[in-house]
Formats: sequence, C-alpha cells, structure tokens
Amino acid sequence: MVLTVPSFKPDISLVGDDLYCVLSETDTLGFVHKVGNVFVALSGDNLGHAVEAGQSLSWDQAVEMVLRY
Repeated sequence: MVLTVPSFKPDISLVGDDLYCVLSETDTLGFVHKVGNVFVALSGDNLGHAVEAGQSLSWDQAVEMVLRY
C-alpha cells in the first residue's frame, strides 16, 4: 500500500505559542505543535481530541503526517 499526500497546499494558521493549525479550504485537518526542536503532528479537527500522527525534526514532514493520517 502506498500513501500519497493530497496535491493541494494546506493553509497554516498560528493558534498559540508553538501551535499551528493545518487547514483545508473547508476543514481543520490537524495541528503541529513545536516542542523543543521536535514537531508533533496531531490529526483531527478538535485539539482536545486530536490523535498523534507522528513526530519529526522537520516542519514539512510533520505537516505531511497530518495530511496522510
């Protein structure tokens, strides 16, 4: 099985200190939280119920994890 990232570029919005929201045109896809030098990818439209999709040292990879999850 091969996972592909959607061809669109998501919008990114700063929500709080070191917390970013990943948005499509109509939905919240997830969040990226910077913790130290690690980016934690969280999938889901509600931060309180978001599921960790992975961690990365790369911002771009963390956003991709949100898009793939």
